[in-house]
Amino acid sequence: MAGLYLHIPFCKRKCHYCNFYSQANVQQKPQLVEMLLKEIALQKDYLNGEELESIYFGGGTPSLLTEKELHSLFEQIHRVFPVTKTAEITFEANPDDLNLDYLQILKQSPVNRLSIGIQSFHDNELHYLNRLHTGKDAMDILKRAHDVGFSSMSIDLIYGIPISSTDSWLKNLAVFRSLQIDHLSAYSLTREENTAYDLLIKKGKYAAPSDVQSEEQFKLLLEFAKQNSLEQYEISNFAFNQKYAIHNTNYWMRNKYLGIGPSAHSFNSHSRSWNVSHINTYIEQLRVGNIPSETETLSLRDQWNESIMTGLRTKWGVDIQYLKQTFDFLWVQEFELMAKKYINSGQMLESTDRYFLSEKGLFFADGIAADFFRLHENL
Repeated sequence: MAGLYLHIPFCKRKCHYCNFYSQANVQQKPQLVEMLLKEIALQKDYLNGEELESIYFGGGTPSLLTEKELHSLFEQIHRVFPVTKTAEITFEANPDDLNLDYLQILKQSPVNRLSIGIQSFHDNELHYLNRLHTGKDAMDILKRAHDVGFSSMSIDLIYGIPISSTDSWLKNLAVFRSLQIDHLSAYSLTREENTAYDLLIKKGKYAAPSDVQSEEQFKLLLEFAKQNSLEQYEISNFAFNQKYAIHNTNYWMRNKYLGIGPSAHSFNSHSRSWNVSHINTYIEQLRVGNIPSETETLSLRDQWNESIMTGLRTKWGVDIQYLKQTFDFLWVQEFELMAKKYINSGQMLESTDRYFLSEKGLFFADGIAADFFRLHENL
C-alpha cells in the first residue's frame, strides 16, 4: 500500500514559525492546479501500480482550493491511480478558512478526515504565532465539523511557546479532550532559520524557545495522555482507539509515497525525490513536460540511518530482526552494544527483538538516534 501527498503552497498569511514552502499570494493558484493535474499524470508509474491507502492534502493551506479545483484533483487522482475503498483521505485546513458551506463541500467530496491547525485555544498565543483565527473560532469550527458529519479529525497544538504557561498548556489539552477528537499532533515550537520567528528573535522582539519549558510541557502532555488513555504512537502524535494517521504512519514505516506540487517529497524504497521549492519554476517546467525534481539514490548507510531515525520515533521501535536481515552483522552488533548504554541509563527499552525509547528518552530522540547513525559506508 502507498500514499499520495499534494502540496498546496498558498497561505493567507505566513505564520511566524513556519518553514514549509508557501507564499501569501494566490494569484497563481489556477495555473498551479493545472500543473498539479499534469504532474499526477506524469508520475503515474512512480508507485508501480500500488493502491493508495492514503491521500493527503497539505500545505500551505489546501482549504484555499475551490470546490471545482478540488473536484478536478480527485477526478485526476482516481483516473491515474488505484485507490482502496477504505483509503484515508485527509484535508488540512485552518479555522479561518473553514465555514459551514466549505465544510459541506468537503463532506460531499471523498475527504473523510480533517487535520485542523489549531495550535492554541488562547488568543494571546495565537497572536504571538501570527495566526488569523481566535480560540473561539477554533472551537466553533470543530463543533461545526462534528455537526456536518466528520467523525475522524485531528488537530495540531504547539507547546513551548515562550508566553505560554503550565496552566495555559493544560487548558489547551483539556479543551482538546472536551471536543471528542480522535487524534492529536503536538509539536514543540522550534526556531527555524530564516523564518519570521527567527528574525524577530534576532531583533530582540521575541524570546527564543526554552528547552526547559518545552521539556516540562512535553512531560505534562505525556501525563495527560496516560490519564486519558490517549496513545502516543509517535513522538508528536497521539490517538484514541488506535485511530493512527495512515499518512503519518506510512512515512515512519518507510512505505512508498508520492509527493505532488512544489517542494513535495517522494520515496520509493530505494530513492528519494523532491520537487523544486519555487512556484514559477514548477509551473514553467511542467508546462514543457518536465518534472522539476532532484533524486537521491539511498545508499545502505542512508537506509540504515533512516530506519533507526524513523523507528525510534514510534511505538513500534527498531526491529532488530529486520536490521539483521538487511544490514551487515557488525553494524547490528554495534547497534546492540550502543543500545545497552541507553537501556542502562533508562532512555531505551528492549522487548521481543525491538528497541524503543522510554518516556525519559523521548524528548531527546534526535540526539539518541544520531548516536546510532553510520557516518561512512564502510565498517
